[in-house]
Amino acid sequence: MPHRLSPQLLDPLGGVTAQAFTWVLTLGAFATSIALTIIHREEYRQAAPLVAAFAALVAAGLVLVMSSAPRRAPFTWRSALALHLLCLAAVGFEAASQWGANATVRSDWGPIAFALLVMATGCFRPAVEILAMTAVSSVLVAGTTMAGSIAAQATLPPGVYGGLTAGPLLAAGAGAAAFSATLVSRLLSWREHTSGLRAENAARLRSRVRADLRVERLTLIEGEVAPFLRELLARGETDAASAIRARELGEALRGALVREADGVWLDDLVVSLDDPDGLATRMDDTERAALEAVCAALARRRPSAVVGRSGDRILLTLRWERGGPGRIGPELQAMVRSIFPGARMHLTSRVVELEFDG
Repeated sequence: MPHRLSPQLLDPLGGVTAQAFTWVLTLGAFATSIALTIIHREEYRQAAPLVAAFAALVAAGLVLVMSSAPRRAPFTWRSALALHLLCLAAVGFEAASQWGANATVRSDWGPIAFALLVMATGCFRPAVEILAMTAVSSVLVAGTTMAGSIAAQATLPPGVYGGLTAGPLLAAGAGAAAFSATLVSRLLSWREHTSGLRAENAARLRSRVRADLRVERLTLIEGEVAPFLRELLARGETDAASAIRARELGEALRGALVREADGVWLDDLVVSLDDPDGLATRMDDTERAALEAVCAALARRRPSAVVGRSGDRILLTLRWERGGPGRIGPELQAMVRSIFPGARMHLTSRVVELEFDG
């Protein structure tokens, strides 16, 4: 469903390039925290909580950078949750290090760094999830700031300080969600437009292939099989050479008929194929090329495929053996995800699940 889709699932190659964006925002969060700590160092009374705050921020940055890496795609909701929890820990520890001395909120780097890291999730997670997590985190950040302002006996009402810290975080989350929703909408529109063109091109190509196969079959029958049978009838007897020749012609004719069935391509790529209804033939040429690339990468690991119905779509499950050379690299993963939106690639479990229209 659209609200569960993310830009990374629909455009994996864009997710690869977006990692540079995560690096920039992560480094910006680190630089901001260090600079504000130095500038307002007189407000930090306890060193241990401050060190813990920096440790939590570094851990959050590592989660963001590592989860956005192409080799670990896709960026999961668990990674997003870990990012929020670690950033909340950084906000809490920083508040503890300033407890009773934070008369204003201008020195609080925790919420600012949190907002910068949340902005990066717009490239990887669905809009609804980003909004929900950011809203909850904003409430907790506001509560932490309000408690700190009360302890410091600040002059303004606590709600003002809470709004000053939670506001930028909520705005960053809303911006990231808007970016995610807009990109998903445009990618879906583009895919809907190009899928029709791909289907038309695939239908034309299949029509030409079937026509060529019919010509091949007729040529085989008229050029070799028919003369051979007429010769046998004229002689009225058979010998060993005739039997061998008949077997060769039979195999050639059978091969032509099998190729015309348009289902042999996948059977040649995997060790075993379970596709009783011949659903693999419904793939278009782009989808076939992607699957062929995956099977070629795993050729030495004895891949097997199962094809069946999954609702109104077709599900192909590819499995392979443990050990041996061959793997699905990040570039190939990105290509597969761009052609099969929502592809589920569990590489540690050696399972790939691809859905396509049928």
